[in-house]
Amino acid sequence: MPELQCYDRRTIRLHWLTALLVLSLWCLAQVIDYFPAGLPRISIRSTHILLGAALVFILVRRIHWRLGSGRRLPLASPAALGTLALAVHWLLYAALCSALLLGLANAWKRGDSIYGLFSIPKLLPADQQLKKVIEHWHKYAANALMLLALLHALAGLMHHFVLRDGILRRMLARGAAPDQMLGGSQPRKHQQP
Repeated sequence: MPELQCYDRRTIRLHWLTALLVLSLWCLAQVIDYFPAGLPRISIRSTHILLGAALVFILVRRIHWRLGSGRRLPLASPAALGTLALAVHWLLYAALCSALLLGLANAWKRGDSIYGLFSIPKLLPADQQLKKVIEHWHKYAANALMLLALLHALAGLMHHFVLRDGILRRMLARGAAPDQMLGGSQPRKHQQP
């Protein structure tokens, strides 16, 4: 695959770090309630909250990079498949932003303790119905994000193993241009998230 058909290394690192954090957060959320009340549950929930805050930082950095110096590539597939891929990318960003914003709201509404060291101030402590609504929508957004991420990953694997068109290699570090490791820019191509 030609060098110009690969994403830059920073884009690749931010992509895979986002994927790792999303998967870790989702898996942690599935087991939080299995931990005994008290310090064990506070610790796992604190880890979930801090990883979520780290993902907020990574997402802001990723969007800033993509809008600025990040390399943009043409659509991977022509016509309808390319449009579908672009739509899934935008849906991934929307679901990620939704899950993160709802997660932050959830932590503030709950007034969670962080490792027993300090507590996040409670937002509207008297409104318990709001807490249930936020928790419900946070879970819904996180599950939607995981479903979209699964479809995204399966599409990448289909491109690699079935279509054998090299699309997956665009997001692998060994294919990235060396000058991109430190953030040098390349000519911009078609706009794609």
